[in-house]
Amino acid sequence: MVEFNNLLAIADKLLGPEGCPWDKEQTFFSLQPYLLEETHELIEAIDLQDGSKIAEELGDVFYALVFVAKLGEKEGSFQLAEALDLVCEKLKRRHPHVFGGIVAKTKEEIIKNWEQIKKNEFKERKSAIDGVPAAMPALARAQKIAHKIGRAEKRKTSVDWESEEELGEALWKILEKADAKGWNAEDVLRRTISRKEGEFREREKTPEIGS
Repeated sequence: MVEFNNLLAIADKLLGPEGCPWDKEQTFFSLQPYLLEETHELIEAIDLQDGSKIAEELGDVFYALVFVAKLGEKEGSFQLAEALDLVCEKLKRRHPHVFGGIVAKTKEEIIKNWEQIKKNEFKERKSAIDGVPAAMPALARAQKIAHKIGRAEKRKTSVDWESEEELGEALWKILEKADAKGWNAEDVLRRTISRKEGEFREREKTPEIGS
């Protein structure tokens, strides 16, 4: 793809001997805030449903990822081609109903196969909630862990809202109350996640969940 090759050439130029001093000083760690910012800007553009803005922000995210890849090549830790090969292999491996001989016609069958494949890939994981990045925002991480716990315990949760707007309003009211109390909702939720993780890991030791 010509456009992608152009982007790679620009990255090489910026990181080359005659390139940008700022770019050449960057590290994986210094790029972390940039990666987060660009990703959040893309999410905001998607929320606005603005096609041209999505394209612009998607381009920024592409460049941020290419930048990380080029740093990897510069340091000799990995190659961009290696990263692309790995994700292609992973996608094919996790979709045997598309690329292999496995038959899965329903969403439930696909999810069951997906979970078994990931279980085989991450045999070192001892818990159903392992693998959720600690750096995720507390709300996103809480929902991810709650989803994994609910699935592991085959728990069905009653829903009090009929729309996303109702959920948004409920969350907003909770935040207003937290603010009135002077509580930092992010910190409170992060501590709650830690407690819920510990409680689940204890329950996971029982045969009905841990088996």
